Amino acid sequence: MNKKLALIIAAAVILFALATSLLWYFTQSSDGERPTADTAWKFEKTIAEPITATSGDEDVLLGDLDSAKVTIEIPAGAFDSTTEIELVTPDEAPDYSSLEATPIGSPVEIKSEGDVRLNEKMTVTFAFNPEELPADTYADQLQASYYNGERWDYLVPTNVDMEKGLMTVEIYHFSLLGKNKVDDDAVLTKQWIHSQALDDTMRDNINDVSDEIANKMVEMTLAKMGINDKSISGEVLNDILTDDTYKEMYDDYQNGDVSGFNQKLAILMGQKIATRVPESAFKSALSELAGDAAEDVEAVAKAAGYAAEGQYREAAKIIGEQIADKFLITTAGKIAVEVIDYQIQSWKSDEVEAAYQAYKKGSDNYFYGYNNDKGDFDAVWNQMRGVRRQLMIEAIAKQNDARRTAGMPELDEREMDMVRDGVRRSFERQFKSRLEKDEIVEQKEKDLQMLMNKFKEANFLERSFGPKGLQKHDDLKVRMDVLYHFTQRMMKDTKRFKLNDKQGFLVEGAISVHDIAQGVRIFFGEEGGEEEYRKFLNERFGVPLYPDLKNLSGNWSNGVITITEVILSEEAKAMMTETEAGADAEGCDLNINLEDLIGQSGEAAISITATGDNTGTMTLVSDDEPKVIPIKYEGGVITGSFTEDEGVATLTLPVTEDTNGYQINGTVVIKYQGDMAKIIASLTASKAK
Repeated sequence: MNKKLALIIAAAVILFALATSLLWYFTQSSDGERPTADTAWKFEKTIAEPITATSGDEDVLLGDLDSAKVTIEIPAGAFDSTTEIELVTPDEAPDYSSLEATPIGSPVEIKSEGDVRLNEKMTVTFAFNPEELPADTYADQLQASYYNGERWDYLVPTNVDMEKGLMTVEIYHFSLLGKNKVDDDAVLTKQWIHSQALDDTMRDNINDVSDEIANKMVEMTLAKMGINDKSISGEVLNDILTDDTYKEMYDDYQNGDVSGFNQKLAILMGQKIATRVPESAFKSALSELAGDAAEDVEAVAKAAGYAAEGQYREAAKIIGEQIADKFLITTAGKIAVEVIDYQIQSWKSDEVEAAYQAYKKGSDNYFYGYNNDKGDFDAVWNQMRGVRRQLMIEAIAKQNDARRTAGMPELDEREMDMVRDGVRRSFERQFKSRLEKDEIVEQKEKDLQMLMNKFKEANFLERSFGPKGLQKHDDLKVRMDVLYHFTQRMMKDTKRFKLNDKQGFLVEGAISVHDIAQGVRIFFGEEGGEEEYRKFLNERFGVPLYPDLKNLSGNWSNGVITITEVILSEEAKAMMTETEAGADAEGCDLNINLEDLIGQSGEAAISITATGDNTGTMTLVSDDEPKVIPIKYEGGVITGSFTEDEGVATLTLPVTEDTNGYQINGTVVIKYQGDMAKIIASLTASKAK
């Protein structure tokens, strides 16, 4: 090849790479818009004649996987009344964006003579020939498409079987559907970004966890008192949430002081109950409590007496400290966390997101079958039907799981009704709250898009490439989860919690996506990535190479001490020989063969208390009484020593850190009577972050 031709080819390669990069960049809209539909969907009419059935009190199955390439399973009771349904391949389908997806086979249309929103979810199973899929198709790229009246949306399947050629999706509405191989960047990355932005926003801003704890504590305490009047519980809860001291308590909770929050909430709740619950209700509570623990009956009686006399402080103390006991508070907290986590996770559902969009923008009966005015939550909730039913079922299951763990009985029917009502109120509050937070969601999406753009540029999103530690993750969403988890760790390590794209210099409080990418290369590179990553943080951001001693304070778990070596002086060996021969070796306490100890191990309980930046104490318990050892901490190594009888023990304990916590893997050297005998043991332990 001559030099001129080589230059032309090289230039062409560079221009092609640049053009590809620019094309990808300009199709990723920063304002959430998607590529325009530009390609006609050409297909064979697989189901030439409509397949019809009547949906009523029995399950219905339409289609077949061999000829129709699809089956539709509609459960009994999907409609309020008997309804005629139809399955057909349409004559034509709306254009699709070739930048987003590649259609597989033909679309199908499911029609009904009336409602298109269902009381129960239907199951759609598509059949495909794996050998006819585009090259390098991964299971997570196969998704169902749904035409929402303006464009194709993509729905994540409940199951994809690449060997059998089956894809299943569960939905609550009749519609025009298809199966597709979606594009990584235009669909999968966008889906992940939107889901993660929602998750972050809800967790960052929602105060429902502490509010839900308050709600559960009021509900459970009043129930324990036999008071089931919803108006009273609502008044008590409102009094708590609007009290000035609750704001301070909420701040305590957000800062991690959960026990302090619980104790203060118990007293505040007692005050509000004492002032809100009429004397007659207290007296009624006594009869309702018949058969319960005598101390509960007595406590309610005393509280009622104090409240009747206007001594609300004393009544509150009894309610807060005796009736709402520690067990009840802890259980309420567990239930609240389960409920809120489930609510946040539910936002990742296509159906919940569609309901919110219908609420936000209004719908004309085509968008997921909703027909409602903008902002009309009642209309949307009524039309959610099977979706809301499933949300309620799962919320009840979550609460029952938490109650079983706490040793409490499952919810009764009245309590389940309260949960159902709570689900509705919670989602109405969340819909309204998200309207105010959509700008925050959009900004987070832009930040995450910037981060993923950098990861793409670095080839971290290429399924079979990237640093060694990432190559095992060929599911793109899993890989993005791993990369984002690392990003959050790096933010925490550097105490920089904002993203930017500045390269080369540092901005206070922010971290560049370029630095994060470099951290990924190092951390997920060859063996030793953890240590090299910490060196990088030290050189780039001045982060200490080793964790602070205060972070090591507390109880350690999995402590094990194992004797690895025994070294005896000639004098000690002679004494042991004499002892074995039955001679009385004067002054010799070596009445056992120390060498037999090699390999023996035992549990070791460890607790560390920092008294300064580099000084503290370690309490070590191993078979004997606790030993409190003064320690020093320098260069990531804990050192210390103690004496006992005629022995001196020296500790040298290097500390390492990873994503899960801290580890000790060091040695304990015990010298007996100077150099008479030396025992060397390994000491390992761990502490979660």
